[in-house]
Amino acid sequence: MTTPFPLLHLPRLALILVFQHMGQRYSMHEILAFCHVSKRARSVAKCLKLISPKYFVLKQHASSMEIILYFMRHPTVRLCYRKEKGSVTLQSEATATAWTNIGFSVGEWTERMFDVSNCEKFETVMLHKPPEFDDFFSIFSEHRRRIGKLILYPVSTDSFTKQVVETLLPITSNISFYISKDSFKDPKELRKILSQEIDSMEIHVRGSPFSLNLSDLITSNAVKLFLRGLTLTQKELNEFFKMWKRNECNPRLEYLTVLLYEDVFEDAILSGLDAVKVLNGSSSRSSNIGYSDKIAGFDIKRIDGKIETIKFGLNFVNFYVRS
Repeated sequence: MTTPFPLLHLPRLALILVFQHMGQRYSMHEILAFCHVSKRARSVAKCLKLISPKYFVLKQHASSMEIILYFMRHPTVRLCYRKEKGSVTLQSEATATAWTNIGFSVGEWTERMFDVSNCEKFETVMLHKPPEFDDFFSIFSEHRRRIGKLILYPVSTDSFTKQVVETLLPITSNISFYISKDSFKDPKELRKILSQEIDSMEIHVRGSPFSLNLSDLITSNAVKLFLRGLTLTQKELNEFFKMWKRNECNPRLEYLTVLLYEDVFEDAILSGLDAVKVLNGSSSRSSNIGYSDKIAGFDIKRIDGKIETIKFGLNFVNFYVRS
């Protein structure tokens, strides 16, 4: 008969040696399972940072949340927290472990994942539905943890969107919105999003077109802006480019693509812009954000000397800014 060894009763220095050896021999699955054992186990794991994932991805649904850990030399690990019974499932390769009634909130559980790792941010956060967890936004607001890219799928409440704008947009530089025609009943909420100083912003419309007008577009403040499925007219695009020439809107903009719901007529968009046609095969030029390949299209010049190239497709318009 064996006697259980009270491992966690060892002095801290002795524990460090034991768990450093554990980090060399045990799987990511076992190390992550260990940090769920107790507060003492969590404390040891936090001290040692036993794993080093390449990045974290968070997928949030109404009553569940999944954290996926990607590694360079180890299998991917998935952890799912379910509100019902406070259960957690940990899965790696063919191994799975589950706990019920774990006794801590989704925010506390997420902190344990970061405690045991050397990862300091979420590479991607995907929000599918308004969360039913009271402390969901504390995951991000308490320590201002950065988000590489935020993806927001169509949601049903303006209050949730407002929380996203106030809490998550300040800590990310790339965002993709998937919206429906019923989203943003209050135009001010959409303009709050467009006005954020974001490196890259994508707005995709699912289903029927979503109304976006010139007043919305001129509030944008992203370096790269992708608009797909919005009912922006060619006349409004023309006016936007005229304002850009006068340096009256979004001086940060370096790339814009707009997918339209109608055939594109170059004359309508270029009217009054004094555009100069540039053919493929002319001298090689690069945009400020890396687009090159001898960009063809129509050049217009801003009052400060910056040049943009407008390029047309069947039902889209691309805009590249060069020095």
